[in-house]
Amino acid sequence: MTAQIHEKIRYQGKRMRLASTPHFPEDHPRIHLSSEKEVEAMATDSQTEIIFSTACWREYIGSWSIRRGKLYLTKLEGRFRLEGKEAIFADWFTGTLRIPRGKVLDYIHMGFDTVYEQEIILTVDQGLVKNTEVVPSTHRIRHSDLIDHGDD
Repeated sequence: MTAQIHEKIRYQGKRMRLASTPHFPEDHPRIHLSSEKEVEAMATDSQTEIIFSTACWREYIGSWSIRRGKLYLTKLEGRFRLEGKEAIFADWFTGTLRIPRGKVLDYIHMGFDTVYEQEIILTVDQGLVKNTEVVPSTHRIRHSDLIDHGDD
C-alpha cells in the first residue's frame, strides 16, 4: 500500500495532520456522496487530482477540529462533501486519533506508518476527548528488515 494523504485537524488552535481516518456516517443528511460524473470532473482537476490517486485510497480528505474537548467534522473533499457551513459534532466516533508532530524520522511508504519525532494520541468516546497523550517516536520494524537476505 502507498503512503496515504493525511486527514486534516485543528488542534489547540493549530492546523495539523491526522494519521488516522475517523469514520463518519455516510447516510448523515449533511454528508453528500458525489456522483460518478462529479468524481470524474474532480479527478481531472489539478487541485483534487491527488484525492483520486493511490495516495488516497479512501477518495476523500476529511477536515476535523477539536473544540472544548469535542471532535467535529468540519469539511469533506473528494468522493464526499459536507453540506452547509456548520461543523458536525462527531458523536458517532469512538476510537483513537493520531496526530504526528515534528520531523520525519523514518519514512515508510505504507499507510500512515511513517515515524515522526512525536505523536499526540487522542482517545475519543462518542465524540468526547477522554485522554490525551504525547508519545515520543519508537523504532518500528520495517517490512524489509523481516526478509531473509541469506548470507550476504
